Amino acid sequence: MDREKLEQIIHSISKGDTSLMEVFFKKPGGRKFFENLVLIVISRLPYDQEEKEDLFIAFRKALDKIQERIKHQKEGQKILKQVYG
Repeated sequence: MDREKLEQIIHSISKGDTSLMEVFFKKPGGRKFFENLVLIVISRLPYDQEEKEDLFIAFRKALDKIQERIKHQKEGQKILKQVYG
């Protein structure tokens, strides 16, 4: 899998609905638990080790972007509440 396609996938995933991921991020150790689940799934794929590592790195980048979006959404909600609440 080429790196450009991985970047497109990361971008698409990180722009989607964050509500499910927010549930994982709220729980203690939730993100790590989710990463471990995905790591198990990736390890079962019929790719060579380097491609599996690239997939996992790409997945973690997507999680970072999702987590950042959730943070910005929360900050925006607080600002709106202060202005209109």
